[in-house]
This record gives sequence, C-alpha cells and structure tokens, in this order.
Amino acid sequence: MYRLSFTYILFAGILCGCGPKRLSEAELGKYIADESNGICKSSIVGNTTIKVSYRPTDLWVSQELTNVSVTEKQITTIRGKYSPYLYFILSFSTDNKETLHQSAGQQYSDLVQTLSFHMHDYVSLTTSKNDTIPVSDFMLNRTYGMGNSTDLLFVFSKEKAIDKDWIQFNLNECGLGIGMQRFRFNKSDLDNAPEIKFETKVNEL
Repeated sequence: MYRLSFTYILFAGILCGCGPKRLSEAELGKYIADESNGICKSSIVGNTTIKVSYRPTDLWVSQELTNVSVTEKQITTIRGKYSPYLYFILSFSTDNKETLHQSAGQQYSDLVQTLSFHMHDYVSLTTSKNDTIPVSDFMLNRTYGMGNSTDLLFVFSKEKAIDKDWIQFNLNECGLGIGMQRFRFNKSDLDNAPEIKFETKVNEL
C-alpha cells in the first residue's frame, strides 16, 4: 500500500484540463476547480453533492520541494516517484457541510468505519478497454466537522490506464444513500493537465 500525506494535496488547490501547459500553483488550483477543464466532475443527489477531482503529479512534487529554487533534476526525480499513479479526491458535501457529520449514532459509527477502512470495496476505475483498476490506497481526511465536505484521497496504478480513451471513477452505494455514481474522464484531459511552473536554478551542479 502506498501511504501518502493527505492534507497538502487537499488544500493545495483544485484544477482541470485544457489550458496553459505551465501554471503557478495557485493557478493550477483554480484550473482543477473549473469543471469545464474536464478533470473535476460532480453530481447532486438530494441535498448532497458528490465531486471527484483529479490531482496532477506536480501537486505532490510541490509538497516535497523545500527550497524556493530547485534544479530540473530534482523536479524530474520527484515526478518519477509519483507519476506511476493516478490520484483523485472524492468529496461529499451536504448543505455545504461535511456529509459524514450530518449523521449520528450507529449510522455515524458505521460510516466512519466504512470511509476509513473499507472504501476499496466500493470504489474502482474502469477504462475504455474494459480494464478494471482497483484502489491501491485511500485515506479519509478527518476534519471532525470543521470543513465544508467529507474528503477522501484515492490512489490507483496508472499502468492499465495508459493509451486509453477514457477512465471512469466508479462509486457504489456505501451507506450514504446516494446510490451508484459514475464519473468519466477523458484520458487526454488528465494527461494534458498543466504542470506547475517551478522556479529552477540556472546552473546545476
């Protein structure tokens, strides 16, 4: 399993699809949030909004860079560490509040268990060639009712998604009463998501 720090990616920004190849980190965040770019999808069931957002590799790269100015070699090395995987954030919001914390008692306890430990049973990717890609890892971001949504990070191997026309994020009913949800992404929108415009050193040793 591939355990990752969740907090940075969640709050680093939210981006999407066809635009400049290199953006600032803040611009990339706005790009993800714009559903017209194709890397953020949502649906509404009753008063609950379900959203799935792709997280490009460079958000992980930015997390690891501690210096203001870095070398291209450093960037390439870190990109290589994260690029074999696809990352998505799944969000649930009910009346602009965390869906998890709109439940109580036994329902709340059951949901905490499901969202924390069993979501690999309810989530998968499928491809335009009928491949199934299981969850490699996932993590629930616990903000204890202080956020606007209940958010989970999902990690998938990229191998079976290479050279496919689209991939679909599949969410089956997991106790939230929202039924089955399907979010289809054009693979070209994910592949062409902008990179972050890092400040690099002119001379590398």
